[in-house]
Amino acid sequence: MSMRTRLSAAALGAVFIAGAAALPAQAATDPGAALTKAKAAVTDGITDRLTTLTDLQTRLAGFKDVPDAARSVLTPLLASDISGLTALKTKVAGETTVAAVRADGKSMVDDYRVYILVAPKVHLTRALAAEGDAITKLTKIHDELAERLAKDPKADTQANKDLLADITVQLKAADAAVDGKGQALLALKPGPDGKALSDAVKAISGSAKTAREDLKKAVADAKKVRDALKDSKS
Repeated sequence: MSMRTRLSAAALGAVFIAGAAALPAQAATDPGAALTKAKAAVTDGITDRLTTLTDLQTRLAGFKDVPDAARSVLTPLLASDISGLTALKTKVAGETTVAAVRADGKSMVDDYRVYILVAPKVHLTRALAAEGDAITKLTKIHDELAERLAKDPKADTQANKDLLADITVQLKAADAAVDGKGQALLALKPGPDGKALSDAVKAISGSAKTAREDLKKAVADAKKVRDALKDSKS
């Protein structure tokens, strides 16, 4: 690069720096620019939330294992939030002060809680329902294995009886972990205390994770008993 080119680049950079330094002062003295910027920020936030809610509607429609009772709560919730946020987006477009837009931005967050509450409601509801179904299926498998062991003296060992007993323990623990959690999740309402909502959702999510681990142990026990029954026939 020649000396002239370097000087030209330096001069151009100086122009950009000077212009950038002037922008905050200009924005501060231009209420119209501040209002436009505030509207854009809130509008973008609403648009992102509407995209998420639409995606949740699609996902919920495909979650065939979600119980009808839960679906009857989630379906209108998503529709209502989409309607409400769409109306709020129109309201933002018509605001004439930054303060009004900021109030709309607060409403966008506090009145809907799309990310920390609504999305978990859809996904966690499905997870809890799946775990409830798994408990039912594994209970049936336990009973079938117990019946087969009773008819197979070779496999009816204390070790296998202990495994069956552990299946019962794990299923009871899983059932206790998820009991009432689905209803508690759906009952949560949006509000200004985001931390309290987040903590409540995390507690339910933690219970679902605990149940999942219990179910994994029950499945492992069942596989061992089933293998023992197969080996006794070989």
